[in-house]
Amino acid sequence: MKKITFIAIVGCIMSAISLTSCNSDSESSYKDLTAAEIQQCFNATRGNHNGKMIYAALNKANVADKFDTISIAWSIINDSTMTIYDFPAKALAEKITGADDLKEALASQPDRTLKCAISYVNANPIQFLVGPNNLTYELNYGGKNHKVEIRFYWNTYSFGQYSSSSKHPMQMQIWAALLKLDGNETSYGITIDKPAQFFFYTEK
Repeated sequence: MKKITFIAIVGCIMSAISLTSCNSDSESSYKDLTAAEIQQCFNATRGNHNGKMIYAALNKANVADKFDTISIAWSIINDSTMTIYDFPAKALAEKITGADDLKEALASQPDRTLKCAISYVNANPIQFLVGPNNLTYELNYGGKNHKVEIRFYWNTYSFGQYSSSSKHPMQMQIWAALLKLDGNETSYGITIDKPAQFFFYTEK
């Protein structure tokens, strides 16, 4: 895994921030951080953060705009845990293909708290890997009750960076990896072939 780098996206995404993917086939360039370095990283990133989340979605008000941006908040409460508040089910529903009734049912669900494990892997700049927990929804559509579970990539594609000198001090991305329906993987689920990327950033 190579060190994470961050790229400012221009054009239709405007000023939102994207993160380059981590190459899992490359030899890791990270060294284990010392306890003091981990504490330093945590001290710099701890607390509540208010920012934006951007994700691919058809903006019905402007068909040329294929991204949606919402306000969102998250907190880092210790050196191994992050909480994202009010993660929108509609953002996940945008990624479902081949099952319009499921997509509509998921989009109508309330926002959820998303718990994540984090692991600091670099001290300069501060970089951390993210492991989002699964999100589970109990849905009723087509006259039946269904259990829908969204699973996320851990670490390989989900990560973040913090730099106090940046215009966007904290930048993160998480990827949804798989949709399971009633305990089974689905042909229309979220997969690596159809990556569901969610980008987060704060502004000074």
